[in-house]
Amino acid sequence: MSDQHARQLIGFYRSCYLADSRDLDLDNLGKLPAQRWAWLDGREELASGSLPLLPLSAELGRALAEAQALYQRELQLVYGVLPVCGRLQLEQGGSQAICGPLFYYEASLQPTEDGNGHLLGIDVQRAHGNWRLLRRLFDDSQGGEIDGLPLPAAALDIAGLGELLAWVERHTLAREVAAAAGFPALASADELAQAQRRRSLSLLPGAFVALVPRGSGSRGIAHELQLLHEAPHLSPALLQLLGETPPVQLAGSTSTPQRLPAQLSTAQCRALDNAARYPLSQISGPPGTGKSYSLAALALDRYLQGESVLLVSRSAQAVRVIAQKLREDFGLRDGVLEGDGQSLRQALRERLERLLQGEFENVSEQAEERQRSELQVLTQAERRLSADFRERCEQAVRWSRLLLRAERGSLAFWRRWLQVPWVRKRIGSSVRPWVLLDELRYCQQRRQRLSREHLNSHRALNLKRLLLSDRALFVRYNQAIRARNSQRQLALFEDIDPARLLAAFPIWVVTLDELHRLLPLRPELFDVMVMDEATQCDIASALPAFQRCKRAVVTGDIRQLRHISFLSRVREVQLLQRAGLQAEEREAWSYRDNSVLDLVGQQLSSQEAVVFLDEHFRSRPALIRFSNEMFYDRRLRVMKERPGVQGCDSLQLQRLDGQRGRNGTNEVEVARVLALLEAHLAEYRGSPLKPSVGVLSPFRDQVELIRKRVGETLPLEQLREFRLLVDTPYGFQGEERDLMILSFAIDRESSQAAAYLNRADLFNVAITRARERQVLLFSGDERQLPATHLLRRYLESLEIPGAAWQPGATDAARSQLCEALQAQGVTTWNHYPLAGLVLDIFCRRGDKCLAIDLIGFPGEGEGFLELERYLVLARAGLETLPLSYGLWREAPEQALEALLARL
Repeated sequence: MSDQHARQLIGFYRSCYLADSRDLDLDNLGKLPAQRWAWLDGREELASGSLPLLPLSAELGRALAEAQALYQRELQLVYGVLPVCGRLQLEQGGSQAICGPLFYYEASLQPTEDGNGHLLGIDVQRAHGNWRLLRRLFDDSQGGEIDGLPLPAAALDIAGLGELLAWVERHTLAREVAAAAGFPALASADELAQAQRRRSLSLLPGAFVALVPRGSGSRGIAHELQLLHEAPHLSPALLQLLGETPPVQLAGSTSTPQRLPAQLSTAQCRALDNAARYPLSQISGPPGTGKSYSLAALALDRYLQGESVLLVSRSAQAVRVIAQKLREDFGLRDGVLEGDGQSLRQALRERLERLLQGEFENVSEQAEERQRSELQVLTQAERRLSADFRERCEQAVRWSRLLLRAERGSLAFWRRWLQVPWVRKRIGSSVRPWVLLDELRYCQQRRQRLSREHLNSHRALNLKRLLLSDRALFVRYNQAIRARNSQRQLALFEDIDPARLLAAFPIWVVTLDELHRLLPLRPELFDVMVMDEATQCDIASALPAFQRCKRAVVTGDIRQLRHISFLSRVREVQLLQRAGLQAEEREAWSYRDNSVLDLVGQQLSSQEAVVFLDEHFRSRPALIRFSNEMFYDRRLRVMKERPGVQGCDSLQLQRLDGQRGRNGTNEVEVARVLALLEAHLAEYRGSPLKPSVGVLSPFRDQVELIRKRVGETLPLEQLREFRLLVDTPYGFQGEERDLMILSFAIDRESSQAAAYLNRADLFNVAITRARERQVLLFSGDERQLPATHLLRRYLESLEIPGAAWQPGATDAARSQLCEALQAQGVTTWNHYPLAGLVLDIFCRRGDKCLAIDLIGFPGEGEGFLELERYLVLARAGLETLPLSYGLWREAPEQALEALLARL
């Protein structure tokens, strides 16, 4: 396979992307629901630059805000100007109403300070042509190209308006443009309505705000794919993704998880190591397994090695969570650039301004070196204490065996009279294993606190060094980011070494759609690119991100939903052959059927490059049990498992007598959803913490009806406070809520609709979004479904209790210990399974829990847990205390006192 094959694939993916893309439909505003759009009157003040924020009427602002809260994934807020109105004469006869803007801006709403109104904002530097409409109106006979539309790069002034009017008059079927010369004075609603009734097309001085269905695809991504097809050099990560061996194998970096303010699992440490070594690696992250936390740790690990990191995803929510964890969980106060295009550029402008003004923490070389030295000392102390703990446990096993043999009379005379007394004396005077463990925990806590401080000191010192050596470069970059004209901005960027900028701002968190607006398409711009939720990313959109990095890490879960493509297989084969590829290659390189995660999985040469995260933190055991057994072969270790809570109501089935209407909705279930929401909101109305809530239905019609009723009955403020999300499984992937309400919207007669639910990826996402509680609303009879149907198996599993706890065999010493604890009001469980381990004894007193690791006890209690297992239990929120048989025999009161002190 040659480099030519990779370029053929890039051309193929670009063709698929263009064929699969859909522009915003802004041909006729009259097709939109009346409450989702409105003309503005008076003078236009946003696009013309008069105001940065425009106050909306209370009624309009509230209607848009409510709809945006309920339809956050489906609808996009836009601000359009200079509408083309009238009727378009069709070639086949007849005409079609037209009322759409010449160009528009992505808009944002923000509440006023008093909370009673809303302000509308746009970025005047980011005007978007209404390309879908312009393609229909473009007059080929006049020459030129549609891309020649002179979109404003800043506020629209008289000169820019003149260029637009001249271009529209010459190159489109809208010949009447004189009225638009009055802009920014706006036409009235009556004038606009009258223009829509005319047989001819005219350009008018209008402006509107609207919530419209989102398009798919980006002209920027399509342009970058073209540049990529022609690029002289492809990055190592991109070459491997496209099935080729990079010509030069890059030297791997190192990973130092001990420098992070975190205690990572073995799997997480392996993921960090893979990111340092392999051009391409994969992290498989089932629901709730700490994937975002792992990626944040990975980004910090690369940063501490002096590398730059690009974190991307299709979903803005996914990358936002990672940035939040970097700040809140790891304490990185600065160094992360995140947001959409507008807010990220604004953040970059502000930070550059502060840096150039000297507004950053002044850290001396000596202070940073002192912190680094202290971290090394604490790291060495951790290693020493870990070795001491293991040695002490091994010693406890040997001594306990000796005492047991003495009790059984199987020791030689001299050992019974000489060695046993010596051992008993040493047991009484030696350091207790839990003391070493406490010292180790304290050392780890000190190291993590110091690591958080050192992260920020390290960053501040790097900034200081950069400004001392390269201040002129940052001045030029500040000019480039502020350039009003996009051509001038590009020219300034060409003179700047991006490596110096990335040294100052090493971690970038953006969506795939924004990447082309923020960073030039340069190969190996970043050391590492991390792509989250890669099952939802189509291959074409991801290729420019792979080009921008030396090494790539992709994360996702093949058992969750993939990206949606409307490209037919027949059309895909045609595009494959047009690109010079063979039809039989479709299955391996399919754009339609493969996600980025699928393609990466095919191209990895070593299984060592794949890590599976198996510690499930999100949900209570009942909420993840079915998914764990059905889809993950019980490989997930449930960290919230606790004895004595199997009977709680974390998973509740409510059977209803609802009917599925011809429109696909179930009114009885909708009413129950509203009742549950109102009860939840009322219960926590006065609480400072508002448990989030989600409503999921597999069917779009049911979702739309629930949204409509919610919008009619519940106040906007409460929807925001409780982070209410109403959506299908596609809208919930990557999301989680404290309370989930599932409305299946089927009845006993809708077996055909129920067949749609029998998809493993869709069903897995639907039932694994809840953290604390999940309510299932079901109006059907699962016995009418096939025995293998997922919904039937799920509902029937609710009647089957979880795996029964088997106490196992207990020896006399273990029984005595449990009885002593029970006499103090402690409930005990022997051989209790938790987080993939079997605990010797699990204890609970009140709301406090403790695990006991028996060392040297007869039978199954002879061995001891490795230190890594203690850390697993600590991540599960459970303290573990080691107790040797020798100590229990020689100093039972002291041992019991230590146990009770932790309960």
